[in-house]
Amino acid sequence: MKRFLIFLGVLILVTAMFLAFLPVSTAEALPEYSAQTGEPCASCHISPSGGGPRGPRGQAWVASEKPGYVPDTLEALELLGVELTVDPAYFTVTDLEVQEAEALETAPGQGQPLYRWLGGYDGN
Repeated sequence: MKRFLIFLGVLILVTAMFLAFLPVSTAEALPEYSAQTGEPCASCHISPSGGGPRGPRGQAWVASEKPGYVPDTLEALELLGVELTVDPAYFTVTDLEVQEAEALETAPGQGQPLYRWLGGYDGN
């Protein structure tokens, strides 16, 4: 049993050493693609600096075998098999009455707390 464990350990060690020296191929985004298409890396990648996972435009660019241009968003979605049906009437309001805004009236001395609060408001 002891000989078997030694043999197994040596076999694992030799296998690990063999695997360590095998060439590794990695896929990388290349700046040449950006130069080829005239688009910044962020056109295809989710990260603004490029690299990493691709967004829909990048996925469609690769799926269409990397042509000389990056498809726009609608074309990319179409290439990826996404069907969009949009009813423009849903986004268009034609008969909406907008009431005029009324002036904010405050008594003397009431505006100071609001002014202080707005001065400290960071916008989030």
